[in-house]
Amino acid sequence: MKFKKQNQHGAWAMVFMPPIIGILANGFNISQVLFIIGWLLIFFSADQVLFFIKTLRRKQYGYIKSAILFASIAAILFIYPLIVDYRIIYFFLLMIPFGFINAYFSKKKDERNILNDVSAIIIFSMAGATVSFLNAHEINFGVLFAFVVSFLYFMGVTFVVKTVIREKNNPVYKNLSFGYNTLVFVGMLFMHWLLGVAFIFGMIRAIYVYGRGWTPKKLGIMEIFHAIWVTVWCGIYLII
Repeated sequence: MKFKKQNQHGAWAMVFMPPIIGILANGFNISQVLFIIGWLLIFFSADQVLFFIKTLRRKQYGYIKSAILFASIAAILFIYPLIVDYRIIYFFLLMIPFGFINAYFSKKKDERNILNDVSAIIIFSMAGATVSFLNAHEINFGVLFAFVVSFLYFMGVTFVVKTVIREKNNPVYKNLSFGYNTLVFVGMLFMHWLLGVAFIFGMIRAIYVYGRGWTPKKLGIMEIFHAIWVTVWCGIYLII
């Protein structure tokens, strides 16, 4: 078997931040822990599959074997969450079309395409909504909050990454990054001042990092701290 190590620091925020917000939004039960561990393994499995698709001509089937192993363990871990509420299967079904989009762009070796980013963001945001649903057993404010906050945050990250790395000389992405992060901050501030505090970091960092020549690793590490910042302040908002 072969294993492709995930070397993007910001990717870990995508795995853990939405589920944590989901728990904060609607409370905790043990099935959510099993789901999150299973979700991490699904992330590993999908990463192996996408890498295999990207390098298809080399026929490195060891990555598929690893993907099957991770997926099999995840399936076992998902048994109890499914018993708690079988309807979470619908969240998985909604993720499938976006997974195919990710597979398509991997095959085209165009993973940096904005549509690929949006598809991945929707999948990870749905994971947060699923965790929240596991304790609420209905589509309520908390479930929607977990999805929307995760989506808005990661879209802001995507635009910033484009301006720092792939599209640093493209004024369109500069304007998108500055404008989007500012609008999200203003919108959240309008909803509640605590949400404004949660997203002010995003607006400031979008402007601050532009043109400073940051490396992907440095930016990824900062985004881990940024994700913690957003999660903490959103958690305070949900608790009070």
